[in-house]
Amino acid sequence: MDAKALKRLLPRNKDDAEGAKALVALGFPAVEPVMGQMLDWLKTNGSPVELVMREFFAVLGTPGVPAVQKALASRHDALKYAIVEHVVSKWPAEAIAPLRGHLQSLATGSGYYGTDLTALRLLVEHRLAEPEWLTEWAKFKVKRLRDLLARAEHVESLFSR
Repeated sequence: MDAKALKRLLPRNKDDAEGAKALVALGFPAVEPVMGQMLDWLKTNGSPVELVMREFFAVLGTPGVPAVQKALASRHDALKYAIVEHVVSKWPAEAIAPLRGHLQSLATGSGYYGTDLTALRLLVEHRLAEPEWLTEWAKFKVKRLRDLLARAEHVESLFSR
């Protein structure tokens, strides 16, 4: 099936779980030409289509690496979060290793919904960076989160005055 025909099979909306299931039933490599569009559904945060696509990519592993690399290089923070949290975190080490650079970049960021912490955890668990570097970033994250918590608690205390 060519890319044009596959595009016609993409879900019509975020609730078209049946369409999503029919598409993923074609399997890899049949859906390879539309994997980028399939990943885009992960931005719909818990929609029926997102859940189907999430499961497909979570079990796909290594064949999904090129599409995931491209998505992680995008500017879509919600997509990056969904991919790292719900897909890559389910992959075996050999599928995660090619994502090392992207994970390091995410780990050093401010973190959309904790994407930075999940990326850091994956780097640690799969030994994909120098332990000293990982330790320093972990310490920095803890300090920063403690500082933010103290600021939030101060703001909260202003309501009880």
